[in-house]
Amino acid sequence: MKKSLKAVFKFVDTVSCRAGDMMSIVIVIIMLCTTIEVISRYVFNSPTIWVWPVNRQIFGVYILFAGIYAMAKNAHIRIDVVYNRFTKKVRKIAKLFALLSFVCFIAVLIWQSAWMGQNSFMMKETAHGAFRIPLYPLKLLIPITAVLFLLEGIYILLKKKTHNLE
Repeated sequence: MKKSLKAVFKFVDTVSCRAGDMMSIVIVIIMLCTTIEVISRYVFNSPTIWVWPVNRQIFGVYILFAGIYAMAKNAHIRIDVVYNRFTKKVRKIAKLFALLSFVCFIAVLIWQSAWMGQNSFMMKETAHGAFRIPLYPLKLLIPITAVLFLLEGIYILLKKKTHNLE
């Protein structure tokens, strides 16, 4: 792999890992918000209008980065019991199929989420209900994280290819 390309992918990997590490803090924030809601609702009999919409947004961000982090840490679930029974040729075909599926899925995700994010931004979309939190920042984050996911996937593929890992 060329040095400049390797530097770009190493940067993507670093961003993926750091973002994933920051997401562990996000879970604490979700837990605190939920605790506030439960105490407000059941102790003071005064439920909040903001906790559940905010929690959904925060959890959405968490989910976006969790997949990238799992890929960077090689933590996605595999069916090794089946995969290890394949011949070398069938393994290569399975890897190619997985790669093509991944690229197609991410390409459609980037395309559709960019369109959705742009529309949401143009109309300054907000959540329904009493607490009208803006939805467009999360929707604009989806194509950005999808591109990061694609780059991380390509990096993992190239890294395995250069290390001749099966």
